[in-house]
Amino acid sequence: MKNQWRLVSALVIVLVIVVFAILNVEPVRVNFGIAAVHWPLILVIVITLILGVVIAVLMATVNSAKERNEHEKALADAQAKIDKLTAENKSLTLRLNNKGKQNRDSAAAATAPVASSK
Repeated sequence: MKNQWRLVSALVIVLVIVVFAILNVEPVRVNFGIAAVHWPLILVIVITLILGVVIAVLMATVNSAKERNEHEKALADAQAKIDKLTAENKSLTLRLNNKGKQNRDSAAAATAPVASSK
């Protein structure tokens, strides 16, 4: 449904531009700094519209690529932190297990009856 509204609004905008361009067909002077030309106003409007669309698409593409690169970098940093914490967790778990085993061994040795020799 959202795409249908986008299509309808795009068609309305195009229709307004087409009507505006058709109503303005007289030639106008366009100065390029070093040269001046007389072009129909409809041509100037269409060229300006196309340039605007191209610039908007290029800006959106650049921003999207920049955000994607930042996201990939953040993801790599997060994965590195996860790997570091996982290794630290394994090390601490191993130490804890070894400590518990040592405590059990020493407790068993302390409570074991001492054999007396007679």
